[in-house]
Amino acid sequence: MAEQTFFVIFSLVAAWMLFKVIKNRGWKGAMFGAPTRKMTCEMKLGARDGVHTKLKLHTLDPHDRDQGPHVGVEVIHWTFGSWRMSPVSLTRAEARKLAEELSCAAKDSETESIGAG
Repeated sequence: MAEQTFFVIFSLVAAWMLFKVIKNRGWKGAMFGAPTRKMTCEMKLGARDGVHTKLKLHTLDPHDRDQGPHVGVEVIHWTFGSWRMSPVSLTRAEARKLAEELSCAAKDSETESIGAG
């Protein structure tokens, strides 16, 4: 009985994942919740304490043009023996807000370093 229950649950999860992959035209689309239209940017951020980081920005093709998600941010970390990718899906408004906050943080870091010197 336990084996059958496990098999049924495993089959349902696998079918759900396969449906998401097909609906969103690939693994990345399934992770972001919308098909990827194109990769717009790839940034290597270097290594800190042996951990390398890369950011990839994707334009998404959402099923609902108003609700999104519209932008996918792929954060990749890797070391000699490991690799990890974290997807972040954003609407247009969230992507614009993130860009504003990053710009403000960069400006703040400039004024702090000028004031300290």
